[in-house]
Amino acid sequence: MSSLGFHCHGVDRLEDMIVGNGLSRGEFYNLDISELLTLRKLILAHNLKWSIHSPLIKLDWYPNPPTWSFLCDISKDNRELTMKMVTLTMEHAQEFGVDYVVVHFPTPPSDASGESQDKIESIARSSCEWLAELSLKRGVPIHTEGVGASPLLNAEFLCQVLAEYTPLRYCFDTAHAYLAALNDGFDYYAFARDMSPYLGSVHLWNTRGTDDYIAFRHIPVHPSQSPDDGWVDIPQTLAALNANRSDLTLIFESAPRYPLELGDHDYRDGIKWVKSLLAT
Repeated sequence: MSSLGFHCHGVDRLEDMIVGNGLSRGEFYNLDISELLTLRKLILAHNLKWSIHSPLIKLDWYPNPPTWSFLCDISKDNRELTMKMVTLTMEHAQEFGVDYVVVHFPTPPSDASGESQDKIESIARSSCEWLAELSLKRGVPIHTEGVGASPLLNAEFLCQVLAEYTPLRYCFDTAHAYLAALNDGFDYYAFARDMSPYLGSVHLWNTRGTDDYIAFRHIPVHPSQSPDDGWVDIPQTLAALNANRSDLTLIFESAPRYPLELGDHDYRDGIKWVKSLLAT
């Protein structure tokens, strides 16, 4: 399935995780710069489609982990630091001809104490405008992915800015959205339906809540995960997102192993499960 791929933090398991699972695309993130030549050779050898989760290469001048994004920060210096990182990523994307780049937005501000919601939204809108202009300049689509307990991770705000800044699409992360819904008390499946028209891609992994995330981070999706036990309902989520349409990319965003403490299942069964769900 050309719409399905795997997220990779390195190239050493690329053939295992992508080719070995009958997938034809990958998403790459925070690689050693020395891996780029090997990555390009493997992509050409296996005729893979690919995307980048910003940043593509490890940067010694950016905070760790580089999943932190400061595009919603009150601090201009912090925002410009992320803009520098995203700009470099987009240069790589343009050079290598990737399908799109994922950028974390919106995210919680580092410190917004005493600031009004109007100011926070104004800063975020300016960052959206900047991302849209950068996307047009480089000729590479950008998919924004909301993470964390951000006051802007809601359908009303996101639908407004995505309708306004049309070069941008949304990357719906199944578990990050679920964690946000648990934290902020909104309807996760309604959020998925509302975001569906604005989607460019989906990140697939699962969780039952904050304790799972702290203990295990990104847990592979698996058919054993019952919503009755608190897991994200993956079939219902895919249906709400209208996920089997041809213009949507779905990326398995987890390690290629299942936590021993949770059953030590074979992560590959989750890939087969999603394939069957999309087929039906």
